[in-house]
Amino acid sequence: MSRRADVTLVVTLLVAIVFPFPAHASPARLIHPPHTSPLFEHGATAAIVVDLTTGIELYDHNADAPAPPASTMKVVTALVASELLPLEMVVTIAPSDLLDTEAYSVMGLLAGDEVTVHALLHGLLMPSGGDAALALARAAGAALDPTARDPIQRFVTELNAYAASIGMRHTHYTNPIGADEPGPQHSSARDLALATQALLDDWLLARIVASRYAVVEVGGPNARAIELFSTNLFLERDDVFGIKTGTDDGAGQCLIAGFWRGDNQILTVVLGSTDRYADTQSLMDEVDAHYRWVALGAGARSAGATDVLAASGMRFMIRRTVVMTAGQSDQLDWELRLNDSAVGDHVGVVRFTIGEREVARIPVY
Repeated sequence: MSRRADVTLVVTLLVAIVFPFPAHASPARLIHPPHTSPLFEHGATAAIVVDLTTGIELYDHNADAPAPPASTMKVVTALVASELLPLEMVVTIAPSDLLDTEAYSVMGLLAGDEVTVHALLHGLLMPSGGDAALALARAAGAALDPTARDPIQRFVTELNAYAASIGMRHTHYTNPIGADEPGPQHSSARDLALATQALLDDWLLARIVASRYAVVEVGGPNARAIELFSTNLFLERDDVFGIKTGTDDGAGQCLIAGFWRGDNQILTVVLGSTDRYADTQSLMDEVDAHYRWVALGAGARSAGATDVLAASGMRFMIRRTVVMTAGQSDQLDWELRLNDSAVGDHVGVVRFTIGEREVARIPVY
């Protein structure tokens, strides 16, 4: 594959305020604190909460345990299909792409429909269309090997190769739609978080998973417009930017959800839930109780530094958000260090600290 997403989670200097991480995260690995996560109340069999902006893992519960992912695995289907197929390529829907609407979520396709890859990706990620998944898998498998007797199986092989390439160490797929297949088909909460960061690095896929509603055009003998609605009910909230639901008998209720906290993107994954929204909300309530996202610099109070600087004709021109525990936020302090000689408008830096530990250094102009 020609352009695999780089899902390296880089730990910046700011991260050191909470946990003593190394200067950079290992490629394709979520960083987690070297201590036991707080005991959060939820009913999911596996869960993880990660600040994607800093790479800090805020909570995990059985995060590496293999579990059926249901349709959350369509995140990987979308990543691989969008890498292999041009967005404006037209796929003609085959009878084999269609599924029982009583058993599966579908986009609403008919045999003979002519649909662009762009539209199929919307149908895959918003209503979780298994028919869209099969159409994409068949087309992408054929693109990989035009002589393949089973292009969908060829696509599944590529799914597993992609998962391995981005560090999904507890994942194995046997189909592109997320249907339960006991034993072989499994992923983990941490693996799905890795895949989701790769998806969010793709501007189109990120926009699709944040969309509540879309209309796509279908050509062919039954030309029509199809209205698509996201299965993610959390998208009704202003602080949510995605991502993907999944439901199956063996998997239970699953949800990958993205939340804004200040300037930072927070990702939650719950697997094996009986109430995915209640469990995810419980996780976020506990995260909000334990952690703070403190804005420093331009447009922020910055522990009083902004007002003091303004009184002397100085200002910040950049902004950073720092994650810290609730107790640390009360200890935030700062000092101004002026340059020996001004370089243009740059007159110095403000050094923010908690106790003896520097948490950020922001230039002053």
